[in-house]
Amino acid sequence: MVQKFLTQHKKKTNEKSSTLQKDFDRVSVIDRISTGILGCSVIASVATIIISYLGVEHTIENALTTVLNYIICFLAVAYFLSDIISNYLFQKAEAKRRDDFFDNSLNTSHSEENSNEYFTNDNITPSIKKMGVNCFENSFFTKSISGKMLKPMIIKSIVVFLLFVILAITNNHLFVTALQIALPYTIFQQTIRLFVFHNRIENICRRFRQIFTTHNKKTITKSILHNVSSYETTLSWACIKLDSKLFDKMNDELSEKWNKIKTKCNIA
Repeated sequence: MVQKFLTQHKKKTNEKSSTLQKDFDRVSVIDRISTGILGCSVIASVATIIISYLGVEHTIENALTTVLNYIICFLAVAYFLSDIISNYLFQKAEAKRRDDFFDNSLNTSHSEENSNEYFTNDNITPSIKKMGVNCFENSFFTKSISGKMLKPMIIKSIVVFLLFVILAITNNHLFVTALQIALPYTIFQQTIRLFVFHNRIENICRRFRQIFTTHNKKTITKSILHNVSSYETTLSWACIKLDSKLFDKMNDELSEKWNKIKTKCNIA
């Protein structure tokens, strides 16, 4: 992902534990590097297209275009690799986040260092119900923020894709073109992944609402466990890091909505 991100969970003002935050900060560093790589790639691509229309001397044009093409190839591969590294670091950070989630929900001791006031449901006794409420809260914030991320991500994907299509048409070197395609391909699959991720989380959030409004005591535990499993599986698959700027902008509004949801579902 090519924005500044956080984990896909509600981040209270009193933060997660320092250890957890450091792990997610490493992911943010890689994402900032990816943003820089993307920006340089776009600039180099635009420069290549402009040079082809300037009418400069053929020899000079070929020399400049060749240099820029190789730069774009390098940046495309670097962006592809940065995405892999980001996903790997994110998975490691998520493993620690899950331990903290279970510790808070079930009063276990899986995590070496627990978060402080990260969840807002400390009035609920550690139990499967609390685990469900915590996950409901996470899924609500995740659904809301990932939904806001979709439009700019789709626009960026289209712009980069069209830019590199033009570049590929004007480029006669098949191998160079193949390498350059790595960048728009990576962004395109990130966009598809975000779209699917948002839809899955939206469905999970909807099921949590149903679970806590039906009050079927015979099946509520099984339903909570199934939905929590679906949520965690979706996170592991997608490796989506939410935009921290969007979180800061939406936090107060979403917190107010979440409190209303808890009251309406009788889980306050």
